[in-house]
Amino acid sequence: MYPLEQGETALEAFVLLKVLDRDGDVTWSYRTTNRLSREELLGALIVQVDVLRKSLRDEWDDD
Repeated sequence: MYPLEQGETALEAFVLLKVLDRDGDVTWSYRTTNRLSREELLGALIVQVDVLRKSLRDEWDDD
């Protein structure tokens, strides 16, 4: 994972993991810190989806 910028302090985390399960299949898993509420998690995911959507649209518009 990339380090935080100087002066930043991590408060909460949501980590999406691409993993190899015990049968050798690729699957997805996630972990969160204990204090992250479901509302905060949903908000963080919505922001990430919106950022990804804009990035993909920008790439398609460049073609």
